[in-house]
Amino acid sequence: MADVRSDTETRVPDKRRLRELAMSAAWNGALQREVITTSGQHASVIFHGNWSNGFGPDFRGAMLDYGDGKLFTGDIEIHIRASDWIQHGHHLDPAYNNVVMHLVSVNDLESTRCVNGREVPVAILSVPDETLFAIDQRLPQVWNEIGGSVCAAELSHRNPGVIRSALHRLGDVRFRSKSALFESEILESGDEAVFLKGLFGAFGYSANRAPMEQLADLMLRYGVLTNARAFEGGTPTPWLVGVLLGIGGFLPLAPADAHAAGILPEDQYRIERAWSESGAGFAGEFVPATSWQMARVRPANHPAYRIMQLATMLSHTEGEPLIRLQTTVMSGDDICHYLREVTARPWHPGLGAGRATAVTASVVLPILAAIASIEGDGELEDAVSRAWAELRHAEWTQPARRALRQVTGGPTIRSLGERGHQGLLHLDREMCAPRKCSACPIAAAVLRDSGSA
Repeated sequence: MADVRSDTETRVPDKRRLRELAMSAAWNGALQREVITTSGQHASVIFHGNWSNGFGPDFRGAMLDYGDGKLFTGDIEIHIRASDWIQHGHHLDPAYNNVVMHLVSVNDLESTRCVNGREVPVAILSVPDETLFAIDQRLPQVWNEIGGSVCAAELSHRNPGVIRSALHRLGDVRFRSKSALFESEILESGDEAVFLKGLFGAFGYSANRAPMEQLADLMLRYGVLTNARAFEGGTPTPWLVGVLLGIGGFLPLAPADAHAAGILPEDQYRIERAWSESGAGFAGEFVPATSWQMARVRPANHPAYRIMQLATMLSHTEGEPLIRLQTTVMSGDDICHYLREVTARPWHPGLGAGRATAVTASVVLPILAAIASIEGDGELEDAVSRAWAELRHAEWTQPARRALRQVTGGPTIRSLGERGHQGLLHLDREMCAPRKCSACPIAAAVLRDSGSA
């Protein structure tokens, strides 16, 4: 039977109540490298895990070696008392089914079990109490600095350059991860196919990204851009518009869709006639009408309107948008301005500044960086780097605003650019949401600053 201590047998003096946070900090600092479970098993700690700082199990992805040649990987949960496992409801929470070690200061529970019935090994944290109390004395200030409602308000006001640099580095991380993903896709499918799918998806926003990408796939499959009827005179031909709207499932056009797309009645007739003459050649493959999200979509974001902008862009670039965009980047011209120009048609403006910036940051520049890497083109790589560093920020997204409030409490940081905005998006998703404060460069900057003060 496990060594169960009574409530009166405690390591913690009554006048000084130990906190789990101090125990977690000691474990995170690798102050204990060997554990002995209450059943007498010895295990070496190969990796202590990633500190979740409050969301789910305390540490994720830890690795334990029991000396039998097998490596146990899973989560670590830390409590003052083993009975807190029950008090906190972990025995009913599937999120704790992957816990491989329950570390406690007082073992007052006969067994620790997951909701799936598996028994979790229990071990006593062997870090001396005095060490834990010494850690605990500094934790309140540190935790308020890096894990409270606002992380770096004072540093953001006093030395915003430090925060700006950290956000720029995070933006670069996000950019490189996108570029690496595009690079693998290009090696498999080719740069033109990957670019068009990414471009169409970006025009669809999050609500209509998937059907837009499906539309791009069908367009590529049937060689729409190589058809002589697609481009005549630099304006979208009825045939091109008819094919895009037709395989998009919008033809015949409902009056509301025609109005949203900015298509006049006489043009609608020509578009629908062109589709009726050519539609049979597409073997009945269409984007299902039910896949489009129309509710609560602004008129400028209506998929039919976005398809018209794409048709206009394809016409202005004569079916070679990637080549034209690469030339624009290499020449150092304003790529967002170019995107807005080539998507505009008479009486209908092109992309807004915000969407043009988003398309540039999420598709155009990462794909060009991927191409530069594949081809070993240093000149293109330098041009992309300059464009990325100079890309102006055009619109705030909700996740970026949320991350900025977490860092500064509300005030903005000047000269962030789109690079900093992308850094805030990375911060919100990868650091703030999972509470990975221990891996956050903003938290690290605050701690360095407080240590040097």
